[in-house]
Amino acid sequence: MKEIMYTIKSVSDEGVYYLVNGWYKHKTFWINPKKIKPNMLFKRPSDAKRSLTNLLKIMPDYKTDDFKLVEVIV
Repeated sequence: MKEIMYTIKSVSDEGVYYLVNGWYKHKTFWINPKKIKPNMLFKRPSDAKRSLTNLLKIMPDYKTDDFKLVEVIV
């Protein structure tokens, strides 16, 4: 059965990256879209947005990036 999961897409001068759910577990905040795995995605859009908000509080230099909520079918 297909399931819709979510992440945040970040576009900057450095490239395109997806926000990772479980920063500590995966030891990264952002990942290349080609390397994303289902266990790195969020179950709800609100979880992805909250994670981005929390990240921007500790890493404000990302605020200039262009963010978009992305649905991923897994």
